Amino acid sequence: MKVLIVEEALKTLHGHWFQYISDIVNGGRAAGHEIEVAVHKDACREILSALPCRPILSRSVFDNNGGSGGSLGGLRRIWAHNRSLYRDLLQFLDRTDPYDLIVATTPRLDHLLAHELLHWRYRRVKQRRVLIFVESVGEYSADYSRLQFSKKSIPLKLAFQFSRLLPNQKQFILATESEGLARQFEEFCGLPFALVPHVTHLPVLDAYRTNRKPPKEKELILGTYGFMRYDKGGDILHAAIKLLSNSNCQKSVRFAIQWTGDYRLPDGSWVRKEAVLEQSGVVQYIPPFVTSVEYFEHLAGTDIMVLPYRKNFYYDKLSRVAIDASLAGMPLIYPQGTWLAWFAENHAAGVAFEPDNPVSLAKAVEEAVARFPELKRQAEARKQSTTEAFSARRFFELIAALPGK
Repeated sequence: MKVLIVEEALKTLHGHWFQYISDIVNGGRAAGHEIEVAVHKDACREILSALPCRPILSRSVFDNNGGSGGSLGGLRRIWAHNRSLYRDLLQFLDRTDPYDLIVATTPRLDHLLAHELLHWRYRRVKQRRVLIFVESVGEYSADYSRLQFSKKSIPLKLAFQFSRLLPNQKQFILATESEGLARQFEEFCGLPFALVPHVTHLPVLDAYRTNRKPPKEKELILGTYGFMRYDKGGDILHAAIKLLSNSNCQKSVRFAIQWTGDYRLPDGSWVRKEAVLEQSGVVQYIPPFVTSVEYFEHLAGTDIMVLPYRKNFYYDKLSRVAIDASLAGMPLIYPQGTWLAWFAENHAAGVAFEPDNPVSLAKAVEEAVARFPELKRQAEARKQSTTEAFSARRFFELIAALPGK
């Protein structure tokens, strides 16, 4: 297939977009697809040199924290962004040969209308358009028995439902990356959402192990990587590590925690790096990764991935770090009752803990350390099948097989 991926977030190397799109592009090209990427017109040199780029997009919603929009000013901004995206893509598509498939990897309301209007404009062209929505659209009640939707999301709902009026509906596909998110969207707007995998690829990590200082003999490295925010539960992990202070477990482990910045709790207090834990040698705080190589080096030196995430944020949402850990044959420590639990049961190995509970997390750490050889064997045994399930080849196979709406 001839494929165009549309991702305006590809402007700098900040965030996960560069690695994610690179995995789709490289894996898709290896599977025989012809792929180009529409990126921001000010995309950095590293992006332009690494990917088959078309730097045509003049705006990025990720520069100004775009959202679903509820106020009049917000709706004006959203319309302006859709108009800009429509214009940029129309000018480009009008002077190029048609693509078989156009994929928008992280669309929002700021992009949806533009893609719908473009689909209408090119209704006589045999072309699939797949929009992959990755953010939750609703909030669950306290017991997770029902979904609640904000009035601010009404414009998004109306925009989704507008797609019912489009010609060639089977060629305009709404998609997401987990069954839970698909249920959310379908309850929200009454439309079916297809499931596609979050494409992830790891290089052979053996080459990266020699580049970092080796751990002490018999010491296990427990890693927590990614953006440090409230939903990631860094404060829960801190509390759990303190509970391990009198445990024999603490003598045989070291925590490597990526700290991308302090954050606030709902009560207004700040969560910061813990100097006492750092000085004791139990915790090593890692700055944000500048390159993928740094990330791969740390993955190569990690034995167990700790995911202290809060349930209300990860009930339906996936985690790229969890997928990467499983591709590395690494056991996980993950919250019960979340997508992460489903993922571990189907694609990985590890120990669950009660979400938002430092005591339970501390016990899970002790269990994972005690059972490490067994869990490591289980994780390694699943590595190959997980690699295939989240591959670019599988991604494009599923899109090609989608029946549409």
